[in-house]
This record gives sequence, structure tokens and C-alpha cells, in this order.
Amino acid sequence: MNTPEYAEMFKLESFYWWFVARRKLLEKTIKQVIVRFKNPAMLDVGCGTGINYNVLSKYGETVSCDFSKDALTFAKSRGINNLVCSRVETLPFQSSSFDVITALDVLEHIDDDLAGLQELLRVTKPEGLLVITVPAYGFLWSEHDEALQHRRRYAASELRNKLTISGFEVERISYYITFLFFPIFIMRLLQSVFKKSVYPKSSHIILPGWLNALLIGILGFERFLLNWINFPFGVSLICIARKSSTKAD
Repeated sequence: MNTPEYAEMFKLESFYWWFVARRKLLEKTIKQVIVRFKNPAMLDVGCGTGINYNVLSKYGETVSCDFSKDALTFAKSRGINNLVCSRVETLPFQSSSFDVITALDVLEHIDDDLAGLQELLRVTKPEGLLVITVPAYGFLWSEHDEALQHRRRYAASELRNKLTISGFEVERISYYITFLFFPIFIMRLLQSVFKKSVYPKSSHIILPGWLNALLIGILGFERFLLNWINFPFGVSLICIARKSSTKAD
């Protein structure tokens, strides 16, 4: 992403419904999987401005990694010290270094996503986990994706296949941001039809406080339902994948 988009994220992440709901989903997921490990070593790949460090560092020693020096500057301003500048495809860590790796809206930025997944497998410990989120459905492609410099969006079957080919075993995969799928689809469609901007811009629209809180609440209910079901469609995908103990580095 370019510097203005990182600045926008840094400004919005603490309160904007999209970021707040996703951070709550991350914490819920980490709480569920972290019980498998004692004193886990964790890596947040593509950490962006670093706000997820506040969640992850509560559960284990966490290293935050991003290729963008702009992103790492914002992360450092949050007081984060365990920062590494690196591409996902060439991580500067020994094989089998981490129990839990998060790659949250990262894979869609990589030219060769299979190479990125294989590198993530390499640095994951046997029986370690990858928690990954990606944007869903190519037909949702819009100016928002262009502004964030995405390469692609994913269907669940594609993400599952790429993780499997790379050597991960998929434990769970679900769409999410399902209840807001149709409003977001219509908004992205209208933005594409009536696009006026010369340069692509992300679609973060500042909402009245009550509406922002309502959307957080709706996605909170969706998060509650994820205890029992996997959603069949949505704006994003979340997946938990495991490195088998039989996989060689």
C-alpha cells in the first residue's frame, strides 16, 4: 500500500467498525487456538501499522513483520520494538521458529502467493498454526482493492487448495462479514460505476457513531455464530491451517 493508505488506517483502526470487528475476531480466534501451546512464539506477517500486536502480545512473544518501511514507522510509534522489515516470500527466520503465525489480509498483496505460503510453512513449527484472512470473491473487486494494491481476491476453494498444495492442513475455513455482504456489494458496485477519482481510493466512509456501533454489534453477533457454523459466503475469509508434524522444512 502507499503511504496515504497507511496513514488512513492508522487514523481509523482504533474505532472504525471494519477494523474493530476484525480485531475482535482475531482475538476470539487466538484465544481458541493458543491453548495448544505453552509459551508460544508468534509472528504477525504483514503487520501494517501494528495494531494487532496489542492482541497477539497478550498470548505470547510476538514479532511483527512488514516489507513497508512506512508501515513499520507507524508500528514503531505504537511502542512496538520487535519489528522486522522483510517480504513474506523471504523471511529472515530459521525454519520451524514460530508456533502461531498470523497473515491478516496479506496474501492478496503478494505476486506469488504460493511462494509466500511455502515460506510461511517453512518458519512454522511442526503442529504450529497459520491464521490467515483474505478478501473474498473476484466479483467484489473495486477501486478499494486498487487503492490497497491487491493482486487478487479469493474463493474458499482456491484458498483451501493453495494452502494444501503449499503443505498446510486446513482445519477450518469460513467466510465472514456475511450479514453485511449485500450492502457492501452494492456500495462497491456503485463506486465502480460512478468512479470520479483520478487515483484509486479506499472505501472507508466515516459513519455516524450510532451506525458505526451498530455495525460492530452486527458483526459481533456473526462472530458469536461462528462458534457453531461456517458461513457459506461473505466479504472476507478466515482460515486456520496447521503444519503437520510429518512435514519437513
